[in-house]
Amino acid sequence: MRLRNPVGRTRVGAAPGLDHREPHRRPSPATTSILIAAAIMLTAAHASARSIVVPATSNIFGAGHAIPPDPGSFGPGTLPPVIHLPLAPLRTITFDSVTGLVSPKVSLNWWNGPDGGPYATGDTDILSHDGISGIIHDHATMFMVGVFTDATIPADPAPPRLNVTTSHTDTRFSPLMFQTFFIGDGLTGTGSGSLQVFEVPAAATRLYLGFADAYGFGDPTDLPGSYNDNAGEVTVAYTIVPSPGASALLAGAGLVLLAGRKNRP
Repeated sequence: MRLRNPVGRTRVGAAPGLDHREPHRRPSPATTSILIAAAIMLTAAHASARSIVVPATSNIFGAGHAIPPDPGSFGPGTLPPVIHLPLAPLRTITFDSVTGLVSPKVSLNWWNGPDGGPYATGDTDILSHDGISGIIHDHATMFMVGVFTDATIPADPAPPRLNVTTSHTDTRFSPLMFQTFFIGDGLTGTGSGSLQVFEVPAAATRLYLGFADAYGFGDPTDLPGSYNDNAGEVTVAYTIVPSPGASALLAGAGLVLLAGRKNRP
């Protein structure tokens, strides 16, 4: 049986008067820099709001692709604008303001806001295509939608289609990667109400914004298309927010490590 050294005795081979305990290991400069950068990034992300313009021709099914698709014919429109997301745990995004008018058929003078309108058949039933899910709405057409992706090119099978008929009043959303989801004006009412909160999937590095369009908006169902006769645009102000716990934890860790480096002898 091995015994611990008696208190006050020097171990064999140890120089008297020296402390041979394992020295405290400080984090490497690289680790410290990463944590400090993460803290700064999270603080900035929490505080900043940005804006982006989304034309009515923005084909949401082009998210992550090099060209906008047109499987349903009558015009592919344009690629949807993209928001690049900071890497941070447990992110959410809110849409603080979505303003403007869009038209699914400018020759007929049909115009509506970001929550959609009653035009064509008055409902949406669009099929999935090339890795991006379609979408269903029983009472509206031409509403603003979003899709989260990573750096990969979307490919079939697409996630399940969402029926977003009640999404105008929902308070929180948790869409899947590559799943088209309702945004509208980002409020629980049309033009009023509380901000809706959208949870960002852990793997997401991009958020595309656009519209889901098809001939007759999919009456009864159809593939995406018919973007070239759209007109107008919406301006979107948004805020990306890391979870309060993650932000405080990393910010605190970064500041402690920074202080430790400054006080290092």
